[in-house]
Amino acid sequence: MYLASHPNREDEESLLPPSLSEEPARTQSPPGWRKGMRALSLRIAFWHCVDFMRPSFLGKRSPTSESSEKPSAPRNPRSTEYLDGVRGVASLIVFILHWTHIPYPSVNSGWGYKDHRSFWLLPFIRIIYSGAAMVSVFFVVSGFVLSHRFVQRMHRRDGTELLAGLTSLTFRRAIRLFLPAFASSTMAFICACLGIVNVPKKVDGKPFVHSLSSYLEYLDMESNPWDWTADFSGFYNPQLWSIAVEFRGSMVVFILVVGLAKTRTSIRLATEGLIMAHCFGHRRWDVALFIAGMMLAELEVLLQKPKNPSARKLVNALLILTMIVGLFLCGYPRDHNTKTPGYIWSQHVWPFTAYRRRFWLAVGAMLFVGPMAFLPSVQSFFLTRPARYLGRISFALYLVHGLGNRTIGKWLLNTSWAYIGKEGFWPYTMSYIVSTTLYFPIVLWASDVFWRGVDVPSTKFARWFEKKCAAPESAR
Repeated sequence: MYLASHPNREDEESLLPPSLSEEPARTQSPPGWRKGMRALSLRIAFWHCVDFMRPSFLGKRSPTSESSEKPSAPRNPRSTEYLDGVRGVASLIVFILHWTHIPYPSVNSGWGYKDHRSFWLLPFIRIIYSGAAMVSVFFVVSGFVLSHRFVQRMHRRDGTELLAGLTSLTFRRAIRLFLPAFASSTMAFICACLGIVNVPKKVDGKPFVHSLSSYLEYLDMESNPWDWTADFSGFYNPQLWSIAVEFRGSMVVFILVVGLAKTRTSIRLATEGLIMAHCFGHRRWDVALFIAGMMLAELEVLLQKPKNPSARKLVNALLILTMIVGLFLCGYPRDHNTKTPGYIWSQHVWPFTAYRRRFWLAVGAMLFVGPMAFLPSVQSFFLTRPARYLGRISFALYLVHGLGNRTIGKWLLNTSWAYIGKEGFWPYTMSYIVSTTLYFPIVLWASDVFWRGVDVPSTKFARWFEKKCAAPESAR
């Protein structure tokens, strides 16, 4: 679901004093040189650490990481670069939900149910914290991005490049997803060991004992794609249930790419459509969304807008209307959805069980993401610098915000309640606003550090490991 970004490549000698890099070697060292070198090394290490902890947007820009932001470079109309911004905004919305739904549990209900009349509960407005819908957006985007380059090679009949790219991506996928997730969960385990995070007596209604075996059991659940339960909880990092789902969906996409690479486009689309419908019918909304992303990639490569201005305006209007319907469905509330004005109709159509929420959120995600491929004006919003920055740190933000909410975020909220108060509307609201204002920059900074310190090195390690495991050219 997340693409690797190029790290900033600083000059390794940039922080060394001139005396070390330019002074000629001495035949005799003065007394106490060891002590001086030790102090110098500590000073260099300290400044390296300070430089590393600085947010990337305040540091030096490297041509590698920022070249795509140069206004002079024309953007490829078939580029999927805007989807990085979509992922970034979606990850931020997931964070907002997880931060908001405990102090304000009413966000799980829709506007108009009983006495719920808050402005923030209205359809479209509630998109800013519709985290469950954004998970569906993640899966559609992943299916699109993972298959797009291969769909292009199918249309070029470039089977050699297709197979080479697919084998590389398949080999690296598990490392790319699970290594950063394991690092995040290890941080949560250490915080629990140190007493920074309170350990509950029960998790998911079952007795829970914090221990090394519990932590290893959690890592097994976190990386288990064979359990077809779409979500699990767990104590250490409950929001990471989607990582194994992401891996499974990726493998489904790769299998379909291989199996359908040499078929005609019509056969490929028909097969993918039937499999997607079958997945929805068997409540595998997650797999269906990956396949939907793959179909959208095919349509993006295949279709072009009409050149006639009138027809073009009509197509644009229909695409925008589709996005609006998708946004409306993305606001489908978790609680009391069939009793909420605007969504009551859903109780009269399939599905008739609690699965309806995941189904309609999935449909909303497809209708929201799909038209973007043909609307450059919408893409431009997700190509702005803030959206692209969020895209770079999106995976890191998704991995670290849960632990942040339970540590520094919880402390800030409790402190605000203690000093400002929590009795009454205005004290409660002001406490939330103050704690949020202080907390959000901290989470974004921690995500930035995690991205550069864990996410990017994990990507590099995956590529290095692939090269080490690759057979020599002569042996292939």
